[in-house]
Amino acid sequence: MEENDLKRYTVILGSGSGILFQPLDESKTYVLSAKHVFYDKDNTGHETKYTLKHKINLCFFNTQNELKEIEITNGVNYFEHSDADNDSAILILNENLGYNQIFVDEDCIAFNECLLCGYPSKIDDNKNDRYSNHQINRKIDTTNNGYFRLETNFGNLNHEDIIGFSGGGILRLSNGMIHIVGIQSSTTTDYANGQIDVVPISKFLEIVEENKDKLSEMIPPYLSSFEFLKSKIFDFSAGSDEEDITLTKSLLKRKAIEVINSDITPSFIKNHFKDKLLINENDLSNLKDELIYITWLEFLTFLNIVKTKTCTTDELIEVQSIIRLLCKMDETEWLGDNFIKDCLSFNYDDLGDNGTVFIKTKSKPSKIKDYSIPKGAMISSIASIKNSYLKGVPVYDGAGADIFNAESETKEFIFDKYNFIHFEYLKYVMLVENSGDYRHFTRLTENELLIKLKEEYGKVFGI
Repeated sequence: MEENDLKRYTVILGSGSGILFQPLDESKTYVLSAKHVFYDKDNTGHETKYTLKHKINLCFFNTQNELKEIEITNGVNYFEHSDADNDSAILILNENLGYNQIFVDEDCIAFNECLLCGYPSKIDDNKNDRYSNHQINRKIDTTNNGYFRLETNFGNLNHEDIIGFSGGGILRLSNGMIHIVGIQSSTTTDYANGQIDVVPISKFLEIVEENKDKLSEMIPPYLSSFEFLKSKIFDFSAGSDEEDITLTKSLLKRKAIEVINSDITPSFIKNHFKDKLLINENDLSNLKDELIYITWLEFLTFLNIVKTKTCTTDELIEVQSIIRLLCKMDETEWLGDNFIKDCLSFNYDDLGDNGTVFIKTKSKPSKIKDYSIPKGAMISSIASIKNSYLKGVPVYDGAGADIFNAESETKEFIFDKYNFIHFEYLKYVMLVENSGDYRHFTRLTENELLIKLKEEYGKVFGI
């Protein structure tokens, strides 16, 4: 995903703009916009009257001169917020347009990474391409009606400049995905001086909740069920020894069906373990990363094999006192100083002594010996920080805070308390590096293979 992709998700809607969003129902596409875009304004009488349009024109980014006329039926293909003063609405298109790489961001802290995207009327003279965007500098505050007041980098951006942006998205790119923070509603005054008011994306989630019998959730399909991820698990190779573990990989994929059919879903993991999924990452929008839930499906498959049963949500919560699965979704180097500091700063609340922490990163360790860090292991990069810890020398994290003076400080050096294992150890070391141990198994001896997997992974899981 690149900045130009933001344009693809942005449409011309009437005299304003809108954002395309793929909900859970894959037969639909939502157009998120400002409610006032859907209304006609009548100033002829003593009082201004607003009337919902019967039809509205929509144009896509690559066909800006081709009008697609859409009939509006309130409660059927058009829904607005129950609060009459809230400027948010959803228009439904009864087709899947393939715009499925956009995700809700309710917890944005990086407003300076956002862009206001839309089709301003001021550049209407360019009939072939009216699209424009403006960088957001910062969030000024939250208004009394719950809107975000944001400052753009265009200090002279006034009301006449913003006309047509109404309903446009506050979008940002992160980890190859588009995140929507909100929808442009209005300028603060006729002389906005670069300030805009934005309806938070949470208000659109409220519309869905208020009409949940008619509207599909604004979450990607893979968060509703592991079913959508089953084709992406255990996708690794043993190279020339691949045939040795072909049966084992097939068995693991079949055992994953037990997880898919259980009461554990990606949404449960995301919501229940929200603060325990990412190791020291403030950007909670990364919880939408598909890789996290692919990893969890594999992890739960191993766990079921070890426990010889299908784990329930309650049992998964209980096992957190023995093992943890964490993800690090940036480019931090495994066993690099920043990674070690992140591990030291993390809160391992309720994880018992001798517990095991599995960590998934985007890249694998460069050496086989570095995949597993047993409790108390003397690795040079850890030893140097431990030496500072023992001598009382401050060790600062990325925010400039002394790790060992933090409120979450434990009396014992964390690498002397827990075992740390890169998640890929469970595949690349235990299976690929030891592929010969699985060569003799056949379909006729799958029960024996399961027993071996239970024994081998049981040792690592400590169960």
